[in-house]
Amino acid sequence: MRAVSDLTTADVAALAAALGLPVTPDDLVEVTHRLNALVEALAPLADLPLETVEPTPALADEQPAS
Repeated sequence: MRAVSDLTTADVAALAAALGLPVTPDDLVEVTHRLNALVEALAPLADLPLETVEPTPALADEQPAS
């Protein structure tokens, strides 16, 4: 698994601004902490053996079968 550096508050502020998400300076530290925790929790997914898995399109308008 490759090492991923923690996002900084400046990184998160830039990402939020690029996405048009309002993050107050008071919330920035907490949002940064939570985003880094999410990235860390998802990191093991990078080690899944997906070489033989065929991509499947996900259609947002598709309704589940009844």
